[in-house]
Amino acid sequence: MIDLLDTGFRFSAVICCALTTALVIRDARRQLAACLASALSICTIGFLVVSAPGMGERIGQWMVLPEMIGMATPAMLWLFSLSLFDDKFRIKPVHILVACVFWLSGMAVVVEYYYLFGHFAPLSPADLHAAVRDAGSGFYISKAIGNGLKLGMIAHMLFTAWQGRDDDLLESRRKFRATFVVGGAIIMGVVVFSLSSAAGLSPESVQLVDMAIAAAVMTIVFYLMWNVTRIDSEWLLGNLNEKTPDVVVPITEPADALDLERLNELAANAALLEQGLTITKLADVAKVPEHRLRRLINQHMGFRNFSDFLNHHRIEAAKDRLADTGERHTPVLTIAMELGYGSLGPFNRAFKERTGQTPTEFRRGFLGSV
Repeated sequence: MIDLLDTGFRFSAVICCALTTALVIRDARRQLAACLASALSICTIGFLVVSAPGMGERIGQWMVLPEMIGMATPAMLWLFSLSLFDDKFRIKPVHILVACVFWLSGMAVVVEYYYLFGHFAPLSPADLHAAVRDAGSGFYISKAIGNGLKLGMIAHMLFTAWQGRDDDLLESRRKFRATFVVGGAIIMGVVVFSLSSAAGLSPESVQLVDMAIAAAVMTIVFYLMWNVTRIDSEWLLGNLNEKTPDVVVPITEPADALDLERLNELAANAALLEQGLTITKLADVAKVPEHRLRRLINQHMGFRNFSDFLNHHRIEAAKDRLADTGERHTPVLTIAMELGYGSLGPFNRAFKERTGQTPTEFRRGFLGSV
């Protein structure tokens, strides 16, 4: 029964991963998150293949190929999670270094097995670890490095998801953050446990752990696929966006228009320049429920998170002050502090991101043209 359930979960997860990859490549192939989602789906397929009971006996030495792909799954999950929850995420050399070191630490076990037995291992990761665990210190060093990096990546991606929850203006993503933190911690904990301790468990227990992993992967990928797919084929089901004639949906609700006017008034009166301003504080000042304010800023003003909204107004105010000849001797740090920034670094980064120049370069260029 367990074998049947494991096969069902594993097969379903592979199909979902393959379909998710195809849909993402079709609709959003140029976006970083889409590329990472595709890479994660492919690596997950590799992981599901190599961890399947009896798969090594079926494919033999070719097992090393899905092993090479599957070893990168935790690193791809880490990078995809960062791109999912951080709108400004870009892959940096440190990300590549961590991912490569982690992958090499996993592949070191495969190489060590080849060194000991003269052929590549047609084994699952758990069985592979069990086969070389007493071969020497090299296994324990590579295992310690891999598990240390894995735990670090888990902690980092869960921290990123939790840290940005208050700042997020996309309601569906904001709700998903808490689920991701709890579910991600449990699932990755099971994976770490299975790869590091499964050799000491009974065969039945190992089967249950493998089945739980396959079920968890299938659930996650199905959830992602559910949110990726959309029905837009009018020839098949008609126009799903068409409203019935007796339902009138106004473009902008009167209450939204008044709330937006109130928000613009606060921006004009420098209320957005308060240091440490949060969306909760702004909702109190504007006398607007927080959930309405989030929707207003996101849907009617086009900002995905509260920090971008604040930076937009603050950088516009900074440009006016830096271009003012009467303030040509006012230190940039003073301007940054008066515009709500706690230090010069975040101000410089936000300013350059929006103008392509540092505040000093912007002021020098503007005053030089006067």
